[in-house]
Amino acid sequence: MHFDIQFSPAYALAIARLEPGDKVMAESGAMVTQDAHIRMETSASAGKGAKGFLKGLGRSLFLGESFFRNTFHADNSAGEVTFAPSLPGDIMVYDMAGTDLIIQQQSYLASGTGVEIETKWGGFKSFFGEGKMFWIKAFGTGPLALNAFGAIKEIEVDGSFIIDTGHIVAFEPSLSFTIKKVGSWFSTFFSSEGLVCRFEGKGKLYIQSRNPAEFGSLLGGKLPPREK
Repeated sequence: MHFDIQFSPAYALAIARLEPGDKVMAESGAMVTQDAHIRMETSASAGKGAKGFLKGLGRSLFLGESFFRNTFHADNSAGEVTFAPSLPGDIMVYDMAGTDLIIQQQSYLASGTGVEIETKWGGFKSFFGEGKMFWIKAFGTGPLALNAFGAIKEIEVDGSFIIDTGHIVAFEPSLSFTIKKVGSWFSTFFSSEGLVCRFEGKGKLYIQSRNPAEFGSLLGGKLPPREK
């Protein structure tokens, strides 16, 4: 199977083109359309065994994401399934080739079933990164579709690089990171810049041009109060 991306960059749609016997896995709720003969199965996003089940449960409880993922099967004939993220923006396809990729938890959209997805504990250094206690780790082989809020930009880091935590989509594990203040404590609290992520090393970093948390705060303040 392979992905075709249409309507980039503002309202991208990922089209999974399946050959007979192919299947594609996606985050719960991401499906837009599917051919009528495509068979869907829902399973816990957990991996194998009790350990995998607990990982998936932890992902659901702490990240507020669905505990389930859907797998779409083209059993006897070719077909298509389309996927879209909740927020407007672009979709990129990263070809996994036996290497790992660390993904911001809301940026995973869909993948070939040769790609394994598991929760990766970010440690206390990411606890203060706007609640990003967990990253998703992808490994294996096959296509991986990632979504962003806004446009996606690829950056070749060679040395040090600083980015606002809300703009991270994914990065290669050859990069290490620390969460730090943007400046002094005064600047951190009064500049509205919050905390930043400092990457070190050599590898690829993918960022999104808009910050979902900032957009949510702006929009939420303009909504009328909920009636009781």
